[in-house]
Amino acid sequence: SSGINAEYGEDVIIKTLIVSHPTLKHNYRTCFPNHNRGSACFEILGFDIMLDRKLKPWLLEVNHSPSFHTDAPLDKDIKEGFLADTIKMLNCSYLERKRCIEEDRRRVKERLFAKSGTRQQQAQEMLDSDKAYSLVLEQFEVNNCGGFRSIFPCANEAKYRPFFQHSGSLFTETVAVTVD
Repeated sequence: SSGINAEYGEDVIIKTLIVSHPTLKHNYRTCFPNHNRGSACFEILGFDIMLDRKLKPWLLEVNHSPSFHTDAPLDKDIKEGFLADTIKMLNCSYLERKRCIEEDRRRVKERLFAKSGTRQQQAQEMLDSDKAYSLVLEQFEVNNCGGFRSIFPCANEAKYRPFFQHSGSLFTETVAVTVD
C-alpha cells in the first residue's frame, strides 16, 4: 500500500476515546456535578503513533498532559496552529461567557418559579431546549473547526456501538466497589 492508512489511525483514536470515556466523564462530573449544558472545561490528549515500514500507524501511548515545548520551527508552527484552532473552537469570548451566565440564571429562575405543568412537560421542555442548544453548538463547531475535522460520529458508526456498550463495565465495577 502507498501512503499512511489514516482510516486505521482514526479507528484507533475513536476506540481509545470510547474506552477512556467513562473515566473522563467521571472526572468531569466529579469536578462539575451540576453542569449539564455545554462544557465547563476541556482536555487535550496527545496520541503517540508510530508508523511501521508499510506506513501502518500503531498507537504507542496516550498522553494525559502532552508537551507543548517546541524544538524546531515546524514543531512551533504546528503547535501554535493547534492551540489557536483549539481556542477558536472553545468560543471563549466574553460575550459567550456572559450569555452562558445569563442562561444559567434564567434556568435557575424557571426551576424556582416553576411554570404550571407536569414534571414530564418540564422535562420535555428541557430536553427540547438541550437539543436546540446541541444543534447550535454543533453548527458552531462545523463553522469554526480550523485545522480540525470531525472523525466521530462517522459513516460506519454502527461498528463502534458494541464498544460503547462495554466501555464502562470495568471502570464502573472498580469505582463502585463498596468497602466493608
